[in-house]
Amino acid sequence: MHWLAELKTTGRLIRAAFWLRHLVALPILLWATIAAGRSPGPPFDLPLAAITTLFLISVWGRRLHDRGRSAWWLLVVLVPVVGAVYLIATCGFGPSHPRAERYGGRPGHRLHYRVVGS
Repeated sequence: MHWLAELKTTGRLIRAAFWLRHLVALPILLWATIAAGRSPGPPFDLPLAAITTLFLISVWGRRLHDRGRSAWWLLVVLVPVVGAVYLIATCGFGPSHPRAERYGGRPGHRLHYRVVGS
């Protein structure tokens, strides 16, 4: 897996991949950010905090794409509590939506060709 691809803002992300990133990659990023803030000092945690923020925007935005919505829906978190609950319910538990095709093909879906007559 190419780590820089995790910061892209285009494409889609299925629900299982969304949760996998939150259970594996996010704790590692948070741990590294906190450790950098404690050991070398405050200015060294800023780049890791920025990378973690970009990672979260990427993951949530691509999951919103898979649900057929624009990543601009991330701004709903500006509504206290209700916005965060809405995003978690929509992204964390909702299935892929047919409108999502405008954001790209289904992630992990590959076309398989069968040779006829062989």
